[in-house]
Amino acid sequence: MRNTALDAAHMVANIENEDKGGRMIKIRVQGTKEDINWLEKQIRTLRKVQVTESSEIYKNQGTKKYFRKYMEVEKETTTESK
Repeated sequence: MRNTALDAAHMVANIENEDKGGRMIKIRVQGTKEDINWLEKQIRTLRKVQVTESSEIYKNQGTKKYFRKYMEVEKETTTESK
């Protein structure tokens, strides 16, 4: 099985009760630089999601092949959903 950013993606959901306005999700992605960049581009094309924060790519200890990146995304607020 080939290791990719999708295989090693870790999502930490910080979504509060929707009634209280919680819409933010923190994501930690691990993989090769190419896979991380690919995944971020895919997330940015989603119509109902907005990337609000995106960190630089950090080295993982003990490996020269795999890296990590942190992102925060929010549900897109549109007039249609209200």
